[in-house]
Amino acid sequence: MALSEPKMIEAIAFFEDMLQTMPKDRTALEFLAVAYEQTKQDEKRRDILVRLVDVLLIENDFKNAKALSEHLKAFPNHMPAQLAIERVAALSEMDSEITASKAAEAQAQNAFDALPILPIELPTDVHSLSHACASAEMDLVWYWHDHDFIPKELCMDVMNALTDRPVTEIPLLISALAILDEGHPEYTDKLLEMMYHASSVPPIPIEFFEPTPAAISTLHPTFCHVKGVLPFLLMGNELLVAVLNPLNKELKKEVRDRSGKPCHFFMANPKSWQVMFEKAFVTA
Repeated sequence: MALSEPKMIEAIAFFEDMLQTMPKDRTALEFLAVAYEQTKQDEKRRDILVRLVDVLLIENDFKNAKALSEHLKAFPNHMPAQLAIERVAALSEMDSEITASKAAEAQAQNAFDALPILPIELPTDVHSLSHACASAEMDLVWYWHDHDFIPKELCMDVMNALTDRPVTEIPLLISALAILDEGHPEYTDKLLEMMYHASSVPPIPIEFFEPTPAAISTLHPTFCHVKGVLPFLLMGNELLVAVLNPLNKELKKEVRDRSGKPCHFFMANPKSWQVMFEKAFVTA
């Protein structure tokens, strides 16, 4: 890229404006990544690289995403950059495993590993799901309390909100994280970061994805609604799932049992999760 300084400034402004209306435009992101490097705007380049990595992952361009993640290693104290590296590693490894598995199946002409896992029929009535979910969410709040994730008085506020939820036949999301985010959104990012370190479930910008019908159909909408679960993508036979409680091991097992598929879990911001749930299940 060889532009004079005035032209470079003009081009940067153009592509920055483009991203306002097309935030996932790969061309604009790639241009700005190079332009910011040439103009020594290191922090802007870092932030654009994080966004570009997520776009490349959506496009399944794992090779280039991995190459960009190497540049992000220059920012070890910047959490979004480090989380982007984690997402690249997790999804790239999964893609490599799927590719290798398919090659082995073709070579051996043996479909044993590809035999479907039969999903297990489990209750989908609202009361059963709500009771089990409320108990798990209270456990999560006590975990926050005991490990000083957020102030203890906020933990008690969330606990009271969970306890006071009305009994209803209509599915309602039962999520400690969503309750906290609604009342005290200033703690959400910190809490996501701390739960990531506690669970090794990486956060993902779920709003960048378009949940596919094949993924959505793997789980009952009432189960997803109550328990804060969103299946958003199938890669081969493996299901990518966004959850609001990454510390709930029983929930992960239940998702695998209900879907009948190997699952990879990611943590979502509660506001983004609810928008995508409406888009996936309500307007589908």
